[in-house]
Amino acid sequence: MAGGGGGPALPITSSSPLGGGLDANPLVPRRPLVDEARFDITAMIDLVFMMNIFFLVTTVTAALAEVNLPAARHCAPADRDNSVIITLLAASDRGPAIVSVEDSKADLTDIDAQERAIREAVEAGVRANRNIVLLKAEKGVRLRDVSRVGAVAVSVPGTELRLAVIEKE
Repeated sequence: MAGGGGGPALPITSSSPLGGGLDANPLVPRRPLVDEARFDITAMIDLVFMMNIFFLVTTVTAALAEVNLPAARHCAPADRDNSVIITLLAASDRGPAIVSVEDSKADLTDIDAQERAIREAVEAGVRANRNIVLLKAEKGVRLRDVSRVGAVAVSVPGTELRLAVIEKE
């Protein structure tokens, strides 16, 4: 063998740049004739995730900001003599609201007892020609409690629901 070394003969390829002869340096891999376009998108992915986090944080803090609602301009006071008054107070343990019907001293905490007392008071009010239900809710009462009590109150036919918010300083 020419050149010594005694190793195996190198293959002859027809696609070699030397026109069918041996490659100039077989230890270096050949480049393909067409290069693939490659782009490292790691930095772009990082940027997208940082932007997502930024928008989430700013949106959450904006959503939790206090909303100042305008005062009502067009309202008529409810006549206490023609109304059934139901008062809702916020529970200290974040449970269901405490309900007081017709300014009674008994504060109801059981949901079934609340609904029964509300229905009985509203039915008695309709029979006495008091068809307005005035629902006074403390500022800290949850909306689901106001909705539940209001739904029970208007389930009696012939009633009109009015809502008031109590703000304690």
